[in-house]
Amino acid sequence: MFKNYRHLAKITFLLLIIAMAFWTSGIVKNSDFVIELIRRFGYGGIFLISVVSGFNVAIPVPAVAFMPLFIASGLNIFAVIVIIAAGMTLADFIGFLLGKTGRRIAVSALERNVLIKFERIKKKLDWSPTLILFLFASVAPFPNEIIVVPMAFLGYKFIHILLPVFFGNMIFNSIYAIGAVNIFKLISW
Repeated sequence: MFKNYRHLAKITFLLLIIAMAFWTSGIVKNSDFVIELIRRFGYGGIFLISVVSGFNVAIPVPAVAFMPLFIASGLNIFAVIVIIAAGMTLADFIGFLLGKTGRRIAVSALERNVLIKFERIKKKLDWSPTLILFLFASVAPFPNEIIVVPMAFLGYKFIHILLPVFFGNMIFNSIYAIGAVNIFKLISW
């Protein structure tokens, strides 16, 4: 019962953050200081923000939530989406490294027959986790590390994770950006 309230609280918190991002974007879009700040740090600043926000476990605010502000600053929407997706993918790589490290620690602590079971699971699943990862990264507003870390633990190579994560992040950010920009236009209309 408390789990449902916990999920509801998280969703409410996320919606509140998104609403605050819209509100902030609306207030500061005419602020010369903020626009100059975004122009000064530009795409590099957006990349760093997206790496931090891409590791959703730490900070649950997606960088794409500030898309109206980035557009108001004169940045190219397509370039921003690609840069945010690249930053999120780098954050997912950090999660991948955590999973690999966990595997190395577990390998030294586990018996050989347990490792054989992990390999059987991996063979049985084959490419299914990669497809699930792509779909998850494309539409789920949850950390990709939920799937990336276990895949790394199972021994998947990052090349099998990189493309599904990157293209999934591109789709997620495109959908989110188009929706955010259109909602922002409706609100400020």
